[in-house]
Amino acid sequence: MYLSLTDFKKRVEFSLCQQYATEDDVRTFCEQALSVGVGVACVNPVNIPLTVKLLEGRDIEISVNVGFPFGSHLPAIKILEARHGVDAGATQIDMVINVGALKSKNDNLVLEDIQGVVEAAQGRTVKTIIETWVLTDEEKERACRIAEKAGATMVKTTTGVLTQYIRAINSNPIGTTVADIQLMRQALNPAVKIKASGGIYTLDFALEVIRTGADQLGMSRGEQIIREFEETYGDGVEIPS
Repeated sequence: MYLSLTDFKKRVEFSLCQQYATEDDVRTFCEQALSVGVGVACVNPVNIPLTVKLLEGRDIEISVNVGFPFGSHLPAIKILEARHGVDAGATQIDMVINVGALKSKNDNLVLEDIQGVVEAAQGRTVKTIIETWVLTDEEKERACRIAEKAGATMVKTTTGVLTQYIRAINSNPIGTTVADIQLMRQALNPAVKIKASGGIYTLDFALEVIRTGADQLGMSRGEQIIREFEETYGDGVEIPS
């Protein structure tokens, strides 16, 4: 496949999800997103109104976090968060699934949780974050199938938020892996997209996960990697299948 510089930029999602982000931080973040030309800017619910004010009409999707970062909110709260985000102008939603329910094999609860947010999104893109770094392969496959059944647009690997709780269950949490992208792509209908997030720190790895099947990338070093893409490949590069 041929990957143009423009396409690569639009696959990148910038995020400002720190709880201590100030209004000045949001302004700087939006300026950076505009300067780089990324496809999506994701912020916490409290920062959606300002982000919309700064980015609306500027060809950047605005995503709001729902149930972030643990996914342990009650379904009604996630629905309310999604509705508030939509009303404030968000065009996409990043929701964390109920990971505990998934691991408990309470698939109906996971399904209903996602369906509620999908309905509240009113046709907007919904990305379900399944937190691959704390799941078995069977749980990853099941999470993908449930998300697809619930009507999610995209399945996302991790929040990228590395906590002491994750380290307690996974001594080497590295975020996105090629093996996980392969597993997710095989589990999902081709119409359901994949977002890779967490641990994408180099251009080579970013291109590898795209080649493997990722449609969107969450990268803390996105600006640096986009600059490296342009310096290395100019307007685009052919990625072997």
